[in-house]
Amino acid sequence: MIILKITRTEEGLAIQLSPEAEQVLGVADGQEIALELSDRGELVMAPLDMSFEARRERGRAFLRRYDKTFQALAK
Repeated sequence: MIILKITRTEEGLAIQLSPEAEQVLGVADGQEIALELSDRGELVMAPLDMSFEARRERGRAFLRRYDKTFQALAK
């Protein structure tokens, strides 16, 4: 388990990554990361990957398009 420290900066709260966490995540100074709450209530942290964002948005668009169908099938 990697423990992270939260500190207050002029811009708000910041999560400090240890060298071990930097290596595991494969991130560098100034790079953006994504935090997402999983279905199981776990917080998932990963480097921001625009292709991931595009895939996720495509999936969400699919779910919005067929929402009524999914609701009818769920009955």
